[in-house]
Amino acid sequence: MKLFFLSCSLFFSLLAYAQDPYTTTNDLATERSPYLQQHANNPVAWKTWTPEAFKKATELDRLLVISVGYASCHWCHVMEEESFEDVAVARIMNERYINIKVDREERPDVDQSYMTALRLMGADGGWPLNVIALPNGSPVYAGTYHSKAQWISVLNKMQQLYESQPESLRAFAKDLQNGILEENKLLDFPDMNALDTAVLEAGLDLWKNNWDLKGGGNLGVQKFARPNGLMFLMDYAFLSGDQQALKHVWNSLDQIGESGLIDQLSGGFFRYSIDAQWQVPHFEKMLYDNAQMVQLYAKAYKYTKNKAYKDIVVKTIDFLLRDFKGDKGGFVAAMDADLEGEEGAYYRWTAEELKSLITVDWPLFSAFYKLDHQELWEGSYYVLQRESDLEPLSKKYGVSQSDILDKEKAWQNILRKARSKRGNPAIDDKIISSWNALLVTALVTAYEATAITSYLDHAIDLQALLVPSGSLAISHTLGSKGPVFSEDYAYLAKAALSLYFSTADENYLTQANALMEVLDRRFLSSELGLYFFSQADEILSPVTKMTDGVMPSDNGVAAEVNFLLGHINYDLNRTKLAKNALIASAPYIQQDLNNYTQWGSLWLAHAYPFYELAIIGSQAKEKSQEFLSVGLPNVLVTSSVGPSAVSYTH
Repeated sequence: MKLFFLSCSLFFSLLAYAQDPYTTTNDLATERSPYLQQHANNPVAWKTWTPEAFKKATELDRLLVISVGYASCHWCHVMEEESFEDVAVARIMNERYINIKVDREERPDVDQSYMTALRLMGADGGWPLNVIALPNGSPVYAGTYHSKAQWISVLNKMQQLYESQPESLRAFAKDLQNGILEENKLLDFPDMNALDTAVLEAGLDLWKNNWDLKGGGNLGVQKFARPNGLMFLMDYAFLSGDQQALKHVWNSLDQIGESGLIDQLSGGFFRYSIDAQWQVPHFEKMLYDNAQMVQLYAKAYKYTKNKAYKDIVVKTIDFLLRDFKGDKGGFVAAMDADLEGEEGAYYRWTAEELKSLITVDWPLFSAFYKLDHQELWEGSYYVLQRESDLEPLSKKYGVSQSDILDKEKAWQNILRKARSKRGNPAIDDKIISSWNALLVTALVTAYEATAITSYLDHAIDLQALLVPSGSLAISHTLGSKGPVFSEDYAYLAKAALSLYFSTADENYLTQANALMEVLDRRFLSSELGLYFFSQADEILSPVTKMTDGVMPSDNGVAAEVNFLLGHINYDLNRTKLAKNALIASAPYIQQDLNNYTQWGSLWLAHAYPFYELAIIGSQAKEKSQEFLSVGLPNVLVTSSVGPSAVSYTH
C-alpha cells in the first residue's frame, strides 16, 4: 500500500509538471536575442530581466537565479544541455526560485555588475555567469560553469540557507553590495600639471615583466591578442625609440599571423588560444575581435609595408563580408564555437582526413601547415597553422615560393570543400552598434593603409546604417528598444571622426559633435568628469568603466574623441574634459598599463609633441591620404577642398 501511494504521488507530480506551460516554452520565446531563444524551450521557467520578474520574486519571497551568457559560448551550451534542459533540475529551479536569463551582449551593464560580484567572491570571470540573489537582485552566490551535480547542490544549499538563516544572507548581500560600490569607485586623482612620460614608463616597466618575448603577447596559459595594447606599443615605440617594445610588437604579430588563432582556410580570428603557443583556439569568432584585428594589422602595415600584414587585413575583411554581413547591411555579432554540440568540430582535422584529401605533396603540405610542430589536440586533432617563411621550404622541397603559394590555394579549395559538408556553425545575428562602430574605424584604417577604396565604401554604408541621416536615435542592438550604453555613442563618434579624416566630408564632423553632445547629456557625471556606462537604475552600482576589456574603455575612447574635437573645433571645454579624464587614468596606467592602453594612447598625445596638419586645396584629399597611409603617431591630419561650412566654438 505504501508503494501504491508513492507511485500515485509520483504520477500526479509528473502529470502536474507535464501540464506546466514552461515544459514547452517560457517567457523567452518572443525575444529577439538568439541566446535567449536558445533557452526558450528549456523546462526552466525563464523570465527576462524586467521589473515584473523582481516583483514576482518579492511577492513569493523567493531567491533569484540570474544566468548570464551569450549565443556562441561553448560552456553555456554545455551547462544548458546538462542542467537547464534537465527536468529534475528545472523542477528545483521552478519550485524554489524565480529564474532570469540575460544575454550579456544585450545587457553588458548587468553582466559587468554581477561579474564584479563574482570577482569579489574570489572567483575568476567567465560565462555562463550564474548568480543566486535576493529578491531585490542583491547577489549572495556567483559562479560560472557548474556540472549538473554541482548546480543541484548549490541550489539546494542556498535555498536551505535562505530558509534557515535569511538574516545572515541579507547581511552578506549588504557587505557584498558595499564591496561592489567600493570596487566601482575611482582611485584618487593625482595632482599634476604636466602630463609627462614618467607615468607611462612606470606602467611599462611593470608590463614588460609579463611579455612573452619568444611566443609573443603576454605570458600565460591562455593567450589573448589584445590589439589595443599592441597598437599603443607601436606608437609608443616610434615616439620613444624603445626598440624592445617594437621588437615585441612585430614578433607578436608574426606569431599570431602564423598561428591557430586565425582560421587559415577561410580567414577570421578566434577569441583566444587555450594554450601558451597560440596553437589551439577557443573556436568562437566575435565581430569585436575581428574588427580590432583588422585595425591592428592595417596599422602595422602602415608602419612596415609588410605584405604579410596586408594579406591578413584583406583575408579578414573578406571573411567578414562573406560570413558576418547580415541581411540588413550590418555585421552580425558572432559565430559559434560548436558544431552539433562539439567544440571546434567545424575546424579540426584528423591525420586520416587530411591524408585522404591531400594525396600529393603531403610532406610539403605537412610542413607548410606545421603539422609536425604541434601536439594533437585532445590526442586526435590538428588545428591548421601556417608557415610564413617560405624560403626554407622552397630549398628543402625544391619548389619555388610562388609555386608553394599556388599549392596553398589549391589545398585550401580542397579543404574548404570538404569542410563545407560538415554544416555551418550557428550565427548570433544581433547587429550591435558599438561592435559595428569598431568595424567602421577598422575599415577606414584598412582603406588608409591599402588604398582599397571598397573598404571606405563599406565603412560609409555601415555608418549610415548605424546613425541614420538626420537622426541620433541609435540603439545598442540595431532595431532594439532596449537600453543604449555610453560605448555606443563614444565608438560611433570615433567612427564618424575617422570617416571625416579620410573623406574630408564635414557632415561626419557634425555627426561626431552631435553624438558627443548626446553622450554628455545622457551619461556624463559632472562630479567625476567621466561617463557612466549605463543609465539603468536597477543594476547593483553605477558603473564608470576605465579599463580596457575585450574592447577599449568607453571613457578612454570618449576622452580621445573629446581631445580631437577640442583641437579641430578649438573647443576648450572638450580639451579640458579630455585632460581631466586622462589625469584620472594616471594611477591605473602606472599600476596596470596592460589593461589601460586606450588611456596610454591618449597619454602619448600629451607627453610627446603633438602636431596638427591641415591640407587645403583641390588635391587636399589625395595629399591627406599620403599622410594617412603611413605610421605617423601624434599627427592630426585634416583636409578641405574648399571653405569650411562648420562653425567652430572658441
